[in-house]
Amino acid sequence: MERLTMAKGIVIPTEMFKKILSTYYTMEQIMATLETMADKETMKAIKKSKQEIKKGEFVECEIHEVNKVLS
Repeated sequence: MERLTMAKGIVIPTEMFKKILSTYYTMEQIMATLETMADKETMKAIKKSKQEIKKGEFVECEIHEVNKVLS
């Protein structure tokens, strides 16, 4: 009698795997957005930042200039 063994993995077609991975990343982004939107303090800070931008109260700089601009 032939003995059957349990497989230790599965085979998923490449295109299906890409779609699964893409869906996973999309869901992670949605969850992060919802978490941000649920945080009242964060939303308050975002609103304040948008108002400051409209008023021109911001500084543009390159990433290597951040410490200089903040000091």
